[in-house]
Amino acid sequence: MKLYTVHYRHEDARSVAALAERAILVRDGFSWPALAFGPVWLAWRGMWIVLAFYVAVMLVVAAAARLFGVPDGAVLVVSTAVNLVLALEGNGLYRWTLERRRYHERAVVTGASLAEAEERFFAGRAALGHDMASGPLEP
Repeated sequence: MKLYTVHYRHEDARSVAALAERAILVRDGFSWPALAFGPVWLAWRGMWIVLAFYVAVMLVVAAAARLFGVPDGAVLVVSTAVNLVLALEGNGLYRWTLERRRYHERAVVTGASLAEAEERFFAGRAALGHDMASGPLEP
């Protein structure tokens, strides 16, 4: 089972329909897309501050390599290490980005897939008939 955190804004919790449209589930753990497609993955998720930091780190690595005559193999190792850190921390950085956009972590749910986790979360919300953060949900 995979663990997902559920993020949404306070105003989105007024109805199940609004919540279904705007809630974002973020998987916990290692991110293969972040490892394979680092900057593209960051741009796709709209993580502009993290992308700027990533580009700055890579520019510093490239500049230091050129300035100090570091072999290409060493630059490759450092670049791979930066991408590995991004893959390990990428989903946490995405949660941070969501928090900056006023999305708050509201629940944790498990599922074998994203679809199953969504189903479990929304089935639980529909069964409750209300949201803990904002009171009754409208139909």
